[in-house]
Amino acid sequence: MSSSFQTIVDLDATAEDAVAHGERVVAWLVGEGIVESPDHGPGARWERATGFREASGSEGLTVVTGRTVFFSPQHGGPPVCPYCEVAWRDGHREAFSPAMEEWWDTGRAEVPCPACGRVVPLAAWEWAEDGLAFAYLGFDFRNGPALLPEFVTELGRVIVHRTRFVRGRI
Repeated sequence: MSSSFQTIVDLDATAEDAVAHGERVVAWLVGEGIVESPDHGPGARWERATGFREASGSEGLTVVTGRTVFFSPQHGGPPVCPYCEVAWRDGHREAFSPAMEEWWDTGRAEVPCPACGRVVPLAAWEWAEDGLAFAYLGFDFRNGPALLPEFVTELGRVIVHRTRFVRGRI
């Protein structure tokens, strides 16, 4: 049996502030009744996030902190330069694989864009279909109904940083 996930990733939280940002966002979710304290299971107002009153097997929220590669096996497109917005179609694996290893080891890596020539931090690259994110903070909802787009947008405003919505099945 597979497990579904929907993760709203904070792209700008640093290693130093990820825990504090996570706690602030969880406090808002608890205050709004979307999740419960202390286990972060579905709360009395869960329907604000999903449109369903019942939790429908949802495991609620897990806050993921620390250097993490958030990815979706089902939603993966090519990298897109955040400056020129050109998708890198061919040969990107050869350029990105060593950068991904470097980011995993050090938290920093860069890849030059073949279209505009700018050197782009790995975590700043966009990924078509939101299939990949390199970050220190994610809000992971497991095995529940689809999150409402308006909830994802609202939570993004609460996070106050750039976000990416990574989802799929494992």
